[in-house]
Amino acid sequence: MTQAKAGTVYFIGAGPGAADLITVRGRNLIAQADLVLYADSLVAPEAVAAVARPDARLIGSAALHLDEIMALLIETARRGEVVARVHSGDPSIYGAIHEQMVRLEEAGIPYEIVPGVASTFAAAARLGVELTVPNLVQTVILTRAAGRVPMPPKEQLRDLAAHGATLAIHLGVTRIRQVVEELLAGGAYSPATPVAVVHRVTWPDESYVLGTLADIADKVRAAGYTRQALILVTPALDPALRHGDGRAVSHLYDQHYTHRFRKAAQPSPEGERPSSLQAGGDVNAAVRNAGPICIAVTRRGAALAQRLAAQIQGEAAVPARLHTPSQGTSHDTSSLAPLHRYADSALAEVRRRWSEQRPLILIMATGIAVRAVAPLLSEKQNDPGVLCLDEQGRFVIPLLGGHQAEANRLAKQIAALTGGTAVITTASDGQDKPALDRLAEKLGWRIDPESALTHTMARLVNDDLIGLWIDPRTPIAEVERLRSELAGCSNVEEIPNPEALKASHYTAGILATPAQVEAQVAAKSLIYRPPALVAGIGCRRGATLEALEQALRIAFQEAGLSLYSLAALATAEPKADEPGLRQLADALQVPLHVIPASRLQQLHPASFTASAAQEKLGLPGVAEPCAVLVANGPLLAPKRRFDQCTVAIALRNQEKAEEENA
Repeated sequence: MTQAKAGTVYFIGAGPGAADLITVRGRNLIAQADLVLYADSLVAPEAVAAVARPDARLIGSAALHLDEIMALLIETARRGEVVARVHSGDPSIYGAIHEQMVRLEEAGIPYEIVPGVASTFAAAARLGVELTVPNLVQTVILTRAAGRVPMPPKEQLRDLAAHGATLAIHLGVTRIRQVVEELLAGGAYSPATPVAVVHRVTWPDESYVLGTLADIADKVRAAGYTRQALILVTPALDPALRHGDGRAVSHLYDQHYTHRFRKAAQPSPEGERPSSLQAGGDVNAAVRNAGPICIAVTRRGAALAQRLAAQIQGEAAVPARLHTPSQGTSHDTSSLAPLHRYADSALAEVRRRWSEQRPLILIMATGIAVRAVAPLLSEKQNDPGVLCLDEQGRFVIPLLGGHQAEANRLAKQIAALTGGTAVITTASDGQDKPALDRLAEKLGWRIDPESALTHTMARLVNDDLIGLWIDPRTPIAEVERLRSELAGCSNVEEIPNPEALKASHYTAGILATPAQVEAQVAAKSLIYRPPALVAGIGCRRGATLEALEQALRIAFQEAGLSLYSLAALATAEPKADEPGLRQLADALQVPLHVIPASRLQQLHPASFTASAAQEKLGLPGVAEPCAVLVANGPLLAPKRRFDQCTVAIALRNQEKAEEENA
């Protein structure tokens, strides 16, 4: 419980209205206050009275001017009493606390701010929406409508609307028609853009209306809203995002996305059926979601989109206003492809489909295509492939993902179908040099996220000198393939060790190693991570995922090895049912090998570090012997003890390990 300090003023956010949405800290401080001065025009008196001390003074501030308010705050604090100055929502948003804090500072009165739940986020909760839908909208703007108090020149509503972001507008419901006009004038929103107006959110009489910019003004007037209503304009309110093709998926929990807490799943083997088919899902949806999306804006473009979609097993998206006939005939269903007719703008359709992570074939002017995708770009390893072509199919231009998303390959395929030209602009293709990111995929390696991939690729195509170091612990078959792929690059030469890259004549480096790399070298290098390591783990009963993951990271760090080179986990049969181990393997997207006790008992205990498993389980150990058996190679890091587990790391002999574990 937060202990209130005598003689201090606390600015407390009471939240949007509901008494139980005041934060725990806020309630605790109100309960200790001698004076509770609250904004009674927006904060329910009963919400404050239910928390305050029986002997506390409760005063509403709606009828007071600033001087009167400050006199109460300063005089009470100077007597050594605690003051709770309670505002609605969060005090930092339209709370008018700045002038109060300035005067308190001038008077030498200490103060603190206790945040509250803002009405914008309460409204989102009431509507059941996320305001930042991946690849659709990632910015939230909180603003108000201009009234008797004007807005700053650079914050006019039409200027803010030009971003197409989620826009929360306070104090605008009485001017809803002017607000709509300003929003449409911004150019990013269309009359079909979804809008919600939420009235007295979380109060007992709360209500809301849903609509679009085309009809929301009439709906607000019919509802009779005149105050305490928030206008929420956002593409995130589109109902299509909740079902079918419109579903949006974040990278955070995507199994194919790598971040510091989880590695991406390995791609499914070529030809493997989609997981939704394996799970008994919607067969048509699985097939439809597997191919490219051809988006057109003109009648001729729409016809081409439908033809291409059928030929490349994709989907066509065409304007609903164009009543184009579906390709094929009732007797020829083999040439049919899924057809979607979109009602909004092409820009909105691209935004809606972006999150599906499917190649986008934009049959439109390059200017339109660039404007459509520009706000959606994140990182090259995450963005889908994007191609642009004219409505005759004469020129096919990969705009994004030439290598990473295979847009170059798709461009050549489409050009062959249309009789056009694939306009490939990536320098490596023109020079017949390998794409270094694609090379990792061919080898089955990972690229360390800290790599200077773009820098190294630029140096490669510019014929600048690059040093290549291959760790001797890298499997020989993969080493030879790497050398073969780089054989045509005369500006790449092998070096004896990574330290050589510190020499200024090496403009970049290419490293293949499971070892950690010094920051100075990593800053100029592409670092390939071959799956060369096996971690053996023994653990106590009930070991948690968090404890196991932390132990593994520490063990790798201390051994000077990269967790991105982890190929597998290994443990003994008695530990096979430990949920923490299974969860760890799932989180890292690596297999968990379980070694039978009978196989471990064939090993001599003297070959490994003394272990409690010898006495408790009759085994020579768990971490070290399991790592060695699965890796079929030497220990690189002997057993390291942690509170809930032990970890050992072995070098994988790929050829032998594959034979042993087949």
